[in-house]
Amino acid sequence: MPVEGHEAGYFIAPTVFEARNDMRIAQEEIFGPVLSVMRWKDRDRMIAEANGVRYGLAAGLYTSSLRNAWDTADRLHAGSVWINHYFNLASGSPFGGFKESGIGSEFCHETLNMYTHLKAITVQTSVSPAWFAPKP
Repeated sequence: MPVEGHEAGYFIAPTVFEARNDMRIAQEEIFGPVLSVMRWKDRDRMIAEANGVRYGLAAGLYTSSLRNAWDTADRLHAGSVWINHYFNLASGSPFGGFKESGIGSEFCHETLNMYTHLKAITVQTSVSPAWFAPKP
């Protein structure tokens, strides 16, 4: 459907897909106004399927059971897991992916570790003469 001002393209309307895990849209990172919804009945299988992809940038959970949310979030291989509010970035929280997603964690103290190397240099400013050195 053409969008006024974007007749030549370069616009994708927000779209919701009902997907299965074997579909391409469920196996790749889609950056756009797209939401893939997948139904499930077996939580362990759902977690295995979610972790069975090459990417792991972020995951979102909506539930009334905080216990299940924490357990599921802990088991998911994703850099961010948002519970009951997607893309809920708190200042200073790390943002980055697992596996082939992202380039590490950004926006946090851990970011500094990505750009630095730890090195220890010690200096003793006064040196005692060596035991074998002649005495003055």
